[in-house]
Amino acid sequence: MARPREETRHLALVVSLLFFFIIAPIVVVLRHGVLIMNVVAAAVLVAATYALSPRKQLFASAIILSAISIIASGLLLVWPGRWLTIFSHCWIALLIIFFCIALLGYVLSGTRVTMDKIFAAISIYLLFGYAWAFAYAVVEELQPNAFVALTSVSPNDYVAHVLEMRYFSFVTLTTVGYGDILPHSTAARTLAALEAVTGQIYLTVLVARLVGLHIAHANGASSREG
Repeated sequence: MARPREETRHLALVVSLLFFFIIAPIVVVLRHGVLIMNVVAAAVLVAATYALSPRKQLFASAIILSAISIIASGLLLVWPGRWLTIFSHCWIALLIIFFCIALLGYVLSGTRVTMDKIFAAISIYLLFGYAWAFAYAVVEELQPNAFVALTSVSPNDYVAHVLEMRYFSFVTLTTVGYGDILPHSTAARTLAALEAVTGQIYLTVLVARLVGLHIAHANGASSREG
């Protein structure tokens, strides 16, 4: 029997987030790589908005916020500038936080744990990494010496800066911490510590509990059928 469409609604978001994670460093070196990356990023926003489509008020807000984010990113390609970069990064970070809160509300609603809720929880975890990446990028724009890295990036290459901060964000979120990029300023260190704590609490408290409840519900349903 086919699953209802709602049962796999958030799977598209997980797949698009992972696809964007893999494809971004590959296409950014191409001639029109930045444009392609922005198109893929827009597709991720569409997937996130689609996940909120059953909730009409959130869906309308997501459409408006996503449209502003796409416009800001487009303007940044045409007229690159420090303050436009900061605005774009801040807006994207706020947009991601909006999606995280909306998805978390869905995950915590009701008592039945479905695979769709687990996909939504995974999406939130991945979005955490992206949100902190743009927060780090904003700190780096405001404080050029906020991070110390073994490799150098051109000051005008904002895409490379974002990818570098994305890498640092995810190794911090997972507490891997290779040490090739180090937070130097107080603001950067505070953000890094908060991300590491948030990532560990989220995995151990929420995701593990959801998976456990889902298995328990599945076993209970199998017992009743037997």
